[in-house]
Amino acid sequence: MFSDLRQAARSLLKSPGYTAIALLTLALCIGVNTSMYSVVDALLFRSAPFPESDRLVQVESTTPTGETRTYSYLELREIRDQQPSFAGLTTLCRTAFGVSEPGQPAERIAGATVSEDFFATFRVSPQLGRAFAPEEFHPGRNNVVLLSHGYWQQHYGGTPDAIGRTMRLDGEVVTIIGVMPPAFDYRLLWERTAVWRPLNFTRDQLEWRDYRTFELVGRLAPGVTPGRVTTELVPVVAQQAKLFPESYAGVRYTAVPLHQALMDTLSKRISWMLLGLAGVVLLIACANLANLQLARATAGLRELAIRAALGASRRRLIRHQMLESLLLSGCGGAIGVALAFGLNRLIDRTLVVGGGTGGLHLGLDPKILLLTFAISLGTGLLFGFAPAWLASRTDVNTALKQQARGSTPGGGHHRVRQALIVAEVALALVLLGGAAILQRGFAQMLERRTGWDTEHAITAQLPIPETRKEFETEPQRAVLFRRLEARLIALPGVEQAAIATSVPIFSYNGDRQILKEEQSPGDPNLPAAFHVMVTSRYFAALGIPLVEGRLFDLGLKREDPRTIVINQSLAQRLWPRGGAIGQRIGSMDNGKPYWAEVIGVVRDVDGAANTRDPSTPFQIYKPLFQEPWSNVHIILRGPAAASLGEPLRRAIAEVDADLAASGAGTVRQTIDQQQHNLVLAGKTLTAFALLGLVLASVGLYGVISNLVAQRTGEFGIRLALGARPADVLGLVLRHGLILCAIGAGIGLVGAFALGRLLASLMPRLASVDPLALFTVTVTLFVTAVVACWLPARRATKVDPMIALRAE
Repeated sequence: MFSDLRQAARSLLKSPGYTAIALLTLALCIGVNTSMYSVVDALLFRSAPFPESDRLVQVESTTPTGETRTYSYLELREIRDQQPSFAGLTTLCRTAFGVSEPGQPAERIAGATVSEDFFATFRVSPQLGRAFAPEEFHPGRNNVVLLSHGYWQQHYGGTPDAIGRTMRLDGEVVTIIGVMPPAFDYRLLWERTAVWRPLNFTRDQLEWRDYRTFELVGRLAPGVTPGRVTTELVPVVAQQAKLFPESYAGVRYTAVPLHQALMDTLSKRISWMLLGLAGVVLLIACANLANLQLARATAGLRELAIRAALGASRRRLIRHQMLESLLLSGCGGAIGVALAFGLNRLIDRTLVVGGGTGGLHLGLDPKILLLTFAISLGTGLLFGFAPAWLASRTDVNTALKQQARGSTPGGGHHRVRQALIVAEVALALVLLGGAAILQRGFAQMLERRTGWDTEHAITAQLPIPETRKEFETEPQRAVLFRRLEARLIALPGVEQAAIATSVPIFSYNGDRQILKEEQSPGDPNLPAAFHVMVTSRYFAALGIPLVEGRLFDLGLKREDPRTIVINQSLAQRLWPRGGAIGQRIGSMDNGKPYWAEVIGVVRDVDGAANTRDPSTPFQIYKPLFQEPWSNVHIILRGPAAASLGEPLRRAIAEVDADLAASGAGTVRQTIDQQQHNLVLAGKTLTAFALLGLVLASVGLYGVISNLVAQRTGEFGIRLALGARPADVLGLVLRHGLILCAIGAGIGLVGAFALGRLLASLMPRLASVDPLALFTVTVTLFVTAVVACWLPARRATKVDPMIALRAE
């Protein structure tokens, strides 16, 4: 065995060009596959860094449209009353706090409020200090805070003296009582959460069934499965649907293992898709290397024949050939590990997870290295067996006679090599077609008309802390919004300023069922519409044109009659013959309709970053001053919107020094941030496609070059008998392009299937894009012509006398 291994190594060293190409191809493809599996493992399989994390589940509430929504306090109470089979059940609410220092504008940081059983459920304790005491969950007693390890290191230098210090959160002085351990800075779950506080429910949260802002995480009791908990929750949602059909019809409660619940369905599917397409690149590489091995085997038939004549068994010949392949794949895998390490660092710096980059901490643990070893071994077997088997079955006498005459070997080798080229071309076209459909689809989505101006506005989120006495009630928040809007519109360079509960980056939120006056609340066919609370200048700030009627008055008061503005699709749905102005619509809330008069109809708006739902939802706009929610967005419009971020922050600080906005940026910047990972996935697929194209081109070039070398005598005879060089050129090109055409025909079917898959993930993409498929097919054929033309041109330069003398 060791002597065979030495001979295999010596044989590879005699062909440095082939060995270098093979190692580079293997290292690149194995490295890419290892890196992609590292990403999938980190996103979908890696256990959360908590004790017995496999027992943790997230209880998800899913609507009939497939959207996952949070819970209200009343829903949480009803679930707890059912007492499902949990060893622990905790509630948490993601939020943001304004951290303020004297004389400085407040800075907004991510935070969470958690219920009393939080630490018992996660089985975690602070690294420093103590956890929350039971009395600190009572109203007015929650003026304590726990810091994340990262925030403690960044802002307090990692000193234990931080315990006992105070900080100002949302205008309230709180005491630091502890620091969470480093492993608890788990980006997939907590995103950039910096602080935790005890959860106190506000009055609105206690009373409103549709005030949904809480998440539910449980630890399963011994012997209990997520499926059993899901079954136990069926009666809960059934009772809710019976009492409030407009809010719970078709809703499901499902217990999902925590590590599976952390990623949305689209991200999971794209991760799997990219891993599969990386495998396609590896298959192209295997076909390419098998072709190269066949070429080497053909060139070395005389040596194999002599070995066989001297008594080498067929098994020994196959083993010699296979050792070459396995040695190559092993070395290529080792280089691929180093490449995967570099790719992982690059991906970690570019992939946005949990609100920022660097959150995956991609590594090469033993499981990943074992997979790399398996890929390397499988690759060597895959591209090495067919050439070894074909070479070993060559007849000794025939091979020696053919080599003596300079003849070509049997047609079996040619047929296999041609089949491999067809497979390479087909797989390369699948990748090219998918990449073209995805990239063109992204471009069309960005260029489509959304019904509002995405180029001249800046937005920012501004959560209003209801725990502050100044903002506890709706009238107090309405006064705040009045003052803030007046200050914003006075800023230099601002043409329009508005405050609203939502901006249509993806879509609006806050959907409720609605009805006309002649309908009853119990009607199962009532449509649902998104409700957005806005100030009067909202439509001007986002460039949403009025189609019919009028907009809200600037001086509208809280006690004025309730009025609404609706979009065209809703007006058409409820009053297809027109006449929406003056009609009344009831919005269902806590089982009762709240009626308002339609005073205007505006153009439909579409989520600018929405890649999923191609339909325009029904939209209702209501005056914010009559329903002043606590979580709002600020919109400023001006000719230089990008420069308004700092004036916006200063204006908020002038109104209230303890309030702070987050995520300030132009609408275009926000859209780009939201689509960052999808664009990155598109670029990755494009890189795979280009790599596949290069490999297929190299393979085609190798086959045609080998064909020319083996048929030199034939070409010399043709030229001697009067054939023109152009005839020989056409003969060679035709042979290569026929293989390419067969592969392209098969590949177009695969590209169409991949397009359908992409469209199922992102319905706004066209599943069939003729222009994209035509473009990549032409690109493939142009590349094939170049790959075939270089060796074909050599065939036309054959000197007939030299070729005939060789014969």
